[in-house]
Amino acid sequence: MAIVVLFLSACGLSTRVEAPTATSTPDQYLMGDCWHSFRVTAWQDLDGNGLQDVSEPPLEGVKFDIRGPIAEIDNPTLLSNADGRLDIEVYHPGKCFVETYTIIAFTPDSFEPTTPASVTFSLNSDETFYEVQFGFRAVSK
Repeated sequence: MAIVVLFLSACGLSTRVEAPTATSTPDQYLMGDCWHSFRVTAWQDLDGNGLQDVSEPPLEGVKFDIRGPIAEIDNPTLLSNADGRLDIEVYHPGKCFVETYTIIAFTPDSFEPTTPASVTFSLNSDETFYEVQFGFRAVSK
């Protein structure tokens, strides 16, 4: 699983465990954190129809890139595992807002895409999960 952490410099995140009282200062707040999860799947689309059938195998080693409200990422290109999957967690402190992301699949050598090579989507403040699939068909030589 890949974990991407977004740090917001002006989030003012602090914690307070006791209940506020009449003498409490209003400069400390308890804030929830926001997590967005993505499941990206790559498979060999044997019939080329852009839909994964139960008999179509996963495709390992497909490179992906995720773009969106991410401040920094050590390795922005990520790979699918033996199950053809890549699970991505994006975290940032504070409340979730509407966020727009793009996931790009890089076509492996000797394959051609049978689905769009990138998907752009937005998650509303109450949505935390998105799943996207990319199909690839072997190129006949």
